[in-house]
Amino acid sequence: MPLYSRVLLIGALSVSTMVVAEDDPLAFGGLDTLVVNASRMSQSIEDTTVPVTVVGREELDRRQARDLSDVLGDIPGATAASGPRRDALMPSIRGLSDGRVVVRINGARQNFQLNHRGQTFIEPTLLSRAEVLRGPGSALFGSGAIGGVVNFSTLDARDLLYRETGTGGQISLGYGSINQERRLSTTLAATDDTLDILASVTRSVSDDYRDGDGDTIDFSASDITSGLVTAGWNPDRHTRLTMNYLAFEDDSKSRTTADRPRGDEVNRQTRQQTFTLGYQSNPDNDLQDMDVTVYLTDLNQREENQENGTVTRNNLQTLGFDGFNTSRFSTGEVYHQLTYGLESFRDRQEGRENRVERLGFSDARQDTVGVFIQDQMMLTDRTDLTVGARYDRIRQRADREGTEGVNYYAFSPQATLAYQVGGGFGVFASYAEAFRAPGLRELYVGGQHFPGNEFIPNPDLKAEEAANKEVGITYFDRGVLASNDRLRGQLSVFQNDIDDFVQQLVRGDDAPPGLENTTRFENVAKARLRGAEFELAYEHPDHRINVAVTHLRGNDRNGDQPLEGIAGDDISVSYARLLTDRNLELGVRGLLVAGQDRLPETTDPDAPEPSAGYGTMDVFASWSPTVSVSTNLRLDNVFDRTFRRGNALVNSPGRNVRLSAVYRF
Repeated sequence: MPLYSRVLLIGALSVSTMVVAEDDPLAFGGLDTLVVNASRMSQSIEDTTVPVTVVGREELDRRQARDLSDVLGDIPGATAASGPRRDALMPSIRGLSDGRVVVRINGARQNFQLNHRGQTFIEPTLLSRAEVLRGPGSALFGSGAIGGVVNFSTLDARDLLYRETGTGGQISLGYGSINQERRLSTTLAATDDTLDILASVTRSVSDDYRDGDGDTIDFSASDITSGLVTAGWNPDRHTRLTMNYLAFEDDSKSRTTADRPRGDEVNRQTRQQTFTLGYQSNPDNDLQDMDVTVYLTDLNQREENQENGTVTRNNLQTLGFDGFNTSRFSTGEVYHQLTYGLESFRDRQEGRENRVERLGFSDARQDTVGVFIQDQMMLTDRTDLTVGARYDRIRQRADREGTEGVNYYAFSPQATLAYQVGGGFGVFASYAEAFRAPGLRELYVGGQHFPGNEFIPNPDLKAEEAANKEVGITYFDRGVLASNDRLRGQLSVFQNDIDDFVQQLVRGDDAPPGLENTTRFENVAKARLRGAEFELAYEHPDHRINVAVTHLRGNDRNGDQPLEGIAGDDISVSYARLLTDRNLELGVRGLLVAGQDRLPETTDPDAPEPSAGYGTMDVFASWSPTVSVSTNLRLDNVFDRTFRRGNALVNSPGRNVRLSAVYRF
């Protein structure tokens, strides 16, 4: 075991044990209030009109989530793009990915962006929840939030103790038949009235998986060790200080182009560390509800090419500060929740190839400062108006001689009007502008792309600018079919117009003078994304029904060409029956995906081809024979279909039996 992994294990075993609460209060008891933070303030999901979905710990356990695609499954408009190999996965929201979705872990930005490689490196067993905001979010989250925002929160001792005090722990085992995946996770923690601490380590090893035709998908194996250490201190009932250290390590064979069926074989080692310090203060004062985070994200990726022996290293460090406060007050008959804050971070990237600077990931830095404000006003008992804006200044510089520094400035306004019609129904309309500054690699890339073709930098790139118009209907009510149930639904229709869309252009001998046989990032498209999303959740102590529907079309307004990366329309439906007297849950999930033949013209030999529609079915069961023991059984892709999810170039897994067991002590 590498030294890095041994450090994680020692850290986890150095903490005492705890007593863990019962698994799922919703499944075997009441209906908890779901809280969201999409507007940078905590509010129940029944009070929010933004298109946001929360996947909690209990749902992650039911899915036996092993990667990003499991976490984002069944969220309308969201998927894991560039997969299904784990080291290539990145979030895609409303057809946008590749740096157009902001990803945060405990408030720390995850800004790594490099072609054919993933963006999000996290072990789902360490998550307490994932919150997905669909649609532009630059008014609060700045550059990159053109498609949306994904906020991950990791476990702490309070998640496991469920407001209890004491010490204890849990051990979980998992197995997947499709790739012989073996998983072991150990979590230890302790808490008292003021202090809580948790440590967890997860080890996961798998072989290559097979698709529905029985063909092995090469380089899909993984060897992952993840660790988490958290501590929280409550000096008084109004204040909380937190420390969080999250580490991820993956050593596996892959391709230089992990998202494609072809490419040189490499031994790839990915190591990411995320360290955060947090401060929250909410005294008996309506003017103060403060949240401050200081963080460091450090990602190192080492690749050894098995074809030519080349060793490359890519490193990105992000040092950041994020602080905001919410003040609540009234002016006349209008009640305000005013949120305002400051975000600042520095990205520093370095690339090496055989110990000299790697021009494909040039040494460069980016400094970002953003200030934002948002006022959520209750105009009447039925009408809310939310207005906000953010101003960003971004400075980008490369160390290489002859390169130019670039500055970007952006103002991102947003407004939403919501009206409660009555009977649980509400309507809303929103307008939001967003932007994405070009990535450091897009500006300063150089060196060889492939034999006979060279990258050239483009310091003249403009920032992408988006304008999103959206209308929708919401519904929330309790006691719909029974006194102890609730029904929640939302329908959204949107149009997102993006100017100066950045794309990578590969040119040959027939290119304009000076650009022959080169690759460069350029502002070439005026993208238009139109779509509709529907989400429905019915919850009862004995039943659970979830429906998610996505319809999306994307075109380049310059030439009326379809945009790449747009998945086929889909609908997913799941039903679970909860036998509370036996602590047993049985369920089924169906997914239908429409064919996709709306593809742009391209000379790329590995570009997606038109695909036929497909359907899959999963069944699942969970059983808790005692408070200390719980088990999960899941059969994915029951009929062993062969398919490719979204815009993937590689087939997804075939029939897979997943087993997991948890013992608490």
